[in-house]
Amino acid sequence: MKKLLLSFTLITVTFFAFAADRPMREHGKEPGMILDLQKISLGTISNVEQKKQYLSTIQLEKQRIQNYTLRMVYENAYALYRRGDYQRAQELANVILSIDPTLTKAQTLATEAGRMATYGTISEQEIINMKYSEGENLYKSGRLVSAQNKFEEILVLRPYETRAKEWLKTIDDEIADQHIRRGYYAYKNGDYKEALDQWYSVLLIKKEDKDLTAKIAEVEDLMKKEENKKVLNKAFSLYSQGKLLGAYKEFERSLEIQPGEQQTQKYAMQLKEEIAKGYFTSGTKAYNAKKYTTAINNFKAAKNWGYNQNDVNNMIKNAEKAKSAPITEVKQPAPAPAEPIAPAPVVPAPVDGPTPQPITDAPTDGFPTGVLTQQQGGIVTEEARQASIERYKNGIVFFNDANYEKAREEFQAALQLNPENSDAAQGIKRIDAQYSNR
Repeated sequence: MKKLLLSFTLITVTFFAFAADRPMREHGKEPGMILDLQKISLGTISNVEQKKQYLSTIQLEKQRIQNYTLRMVYENAYALYRRGDYQRAQELANVILSIDPTLTKAQTLATEAGRMATYGTISEQEIINMKYSEGENLYKSGRLVSAQNKFEEILVLRPYETRAKEWLKTIDDEIADQHIRRGYYAYKNGDYKEALDQWYSVLLIKKEDKDLTAKIAEVEDLMKKEENKKVLNKAFSLYSQGKLLGAYKEFERSLEIQPGEQQTQKYAMQLKEEIAKGYFTSGTKAYNAKKYTTAINNFKAAKNWGYNQNDVNNMIKNAEKAKSAPITEVKQPAPAPAEPIAPAPVVPAPVDGPTPQPITDAPTDGFPTGVLTQQQGGIVTEEARQASIERYKNGIVFFNDANYEKAREEFQAALQLNPENSDAAQGIKRIDAQYSNR
């Protein structure tokens, strides 16, 4: 803060020192230059967020005032330089740099004004010629950025120098071409992120390259589709493991990547219905087992997932009434029910192994699988594969009806038809782990 106040003081003193020699550039009143606190609709500052907003407003206004002031000072420093008052031009440029050392125009002006003041015999034209020579040599050696800097220095001293502008355009075109070539090389090698980085750099130089803009849009869309494939594969995998809540989150992620995708919306909606029905089924089983707290929790979860409100409310009311009834015997606390298996898969699940088959395009009604699968001892035909899927679906229906013996029979039949039906094997494991003692 002290540095900032000192710098503005130096600028003010410098202005008055030069005022006697020459007219300063006059500026009208700049809108927003003075912070008008009455126009800031912050009201009474009563919490941390309001204080942060107020301080942020102050900082932005201070920065705007500083930028405006430095621009005005630079214009006066340049005016001194053009009049041949190199010493005071250098001093004023150095004041600017003491506040903001990153202003390259001020740095160039200070350097060249100092050179002119020290070597009085050298002319500005000689300096310009030297910079042209240095820039052209750098360009010929392939050092495009360094050459670009030299020609920009010329424009600091002579803003309307046509030759320097032509050189800068030539260099810009070559730099852009290099970025385009690197982008296409990365694109052909499947590195889409690097390709986009290179092409974005081109747009900083050529803001109206329609062909390149179209290519960028194409690659961005391709990257979204590839990311979406990974998310959907994860959703299908989680679903096949019975992790319905995790699968639903992945479908939501997919819709964030590609909003409005109808097939994904359909999967998400049906899966939500499955989850709601699963909670309601678990709640009903807990209610019949007189585990009323567990039943109420499941009914509330079913309600949150969109199950029929009237049915859920009636069951919650009944469970609460039963829970408050006199206790005739001591009951052991019941554990929370495991996440229910869906009554039937609404999302196509991979059946040829633990890893889902990749999605080729937008998901279809059947999860893509190969036509044949090589197995030890023979080949599983497509007909056997489809029959295995159907028996697995039947097993899920029996499972949710609490007919675990029949569910196991269906899962085992599915494995006999296709030994690599990992979903059927997972169903048997869930029966063994959770329901074998019931």
